[in-house]
Amino acid sequence: MGRMRALQGIRVIDLSSAVSGPAGSQLLGDLGAEIIKIEQPVIGDITRDASPKQAGQSFYQLALNRNKKSVALDLQTGTGREAFHRLAGLSDVVYDNFRPGVLERLGAGFGTLSALNPKIISCSITGYGPSGPYSEYPSFDDMAEGMSGVYSLCGEPGGMPIRVPVPIADLAGGYFAVTGVIAALFERVRTGVGQRLEINLLDAVMYMQSMNYQPYFITGKVPVPRGSRHPIAPMVGIFRTRNGYLVLGPSWPRIARVIGKEWMIDDPRFDIVDKRFQNKDAMEDLIEEGLMQADTEDWLEIMRLEDIPAGPVHTLDKVVQDPQVVHNRAVVKMAHPVYGEIRSIECPIKVTVSDASPHSPPPMLGENTEEVLRDLLGYSDSDIEELRTEDAARQESDPRLRRRL
Repeated sequence: MGRMRALQGIRVIDLSSAVSGPAGSQLLGDLGAEIIKIEQPVIGDITRDASPKQAGQSFYQLALNRNKKSVALDLQTGTGREAFHRLAGLSDVVYDNFRPGVLERLGAGFGTLSALNPKIISCSITGYGPSGPYSEYPSFDDMAEGMSGVYSLCGEPGGMPIRVPVPIADLAGGYFAVTGVIAALFERVRTGVGQRLEINLLDAVMYMQSMNYQPYFITGKVPVPRGSRHPIAPMVGIFRTRNGYLVLGPSWPRIARVIGKEWMIDDPRFDIVDKRFQNKDAMEDLIEEGLMQADTEDWLEIMRLEDIPAGPVHTLDKVVQDPQVVHNRAVVKMAHPVYGEIRSIECPIKVTVSDASPHSPPPMLGENTEEVLRDLLGYSDSDIEELRTEDAARQESDPRLRRRL
């Protein structure tokens, strides 16, 4: 598919780092927006030093920063702040995931930005919100998942909570930020002015759990972890087979016939919906007993013939070889200056009426600094040298700004 043109002509100044911010700004870039990623000189986005990495390149950085330009600016120097203000005056969105108050200290608060550019949209992602008892606390994905209740639902019944291996709070925050930015751009067409957007990880991941919260709100019963099975729906989840595992979806009563236990259909424990919910564990034990009589591959072939929703539990190497994944072109290749050809996961949004252009690889730190300063802001050689001189002086005076090894 490649990079879309839906947001072509929209310029985003991306001050974010780590996961939640870059995940969202990468999606905006995939949709065609011009993303100018502002990074601290020498240090850059904190994920540039995150393990695992190879040849000095962090895999996190590679995963979350394609279709962006990297500009190294220190917003705590006069020259760096001036360049940022000039960029904001020519842009549509300023996007960050700082703690509350940091934007204002950097001279990037909404009041300052809107005075420079009344059409600017300022979007901030925080851990807990811009105010309130926890607003100043540090927060990452795991804090939001724990506080929101996600971890309380993961794991085996009665066991220790299990960490989710996907940063769903970070991703929810980033993708809700994208939704907010696009909505604000649409509203700006009507009003002619920008606005301030606030997204926090706690709210975002709670919103994603609406189907868990609604039964609790109505019944007062607190849900508990169900391990590999669906917390409510019978027969939905992961089941053992003779040689591995299989994911099963809603399939009553066909599943009883397929596994050779047709008698279950008339069993008084399972003959109506309410009883199947009441006797969920017994029902699932019988289904797994049947599934353990054959291999996963054989069951998948049978269930597809019977139109029963089922699928394998793939490891990542199997995922990228799956015929449907290959057909969907879900893996895209790009040329990287260090690695040569690299692979990445394609944007899942497919637009059939829009021409696509090739993705650009995640930029090296400061790779596009001179290009942006010269071409967009009209900086001269002496202007750029002045900025670099002031950056170097601040780095020398503050050891925290020196590159970590």
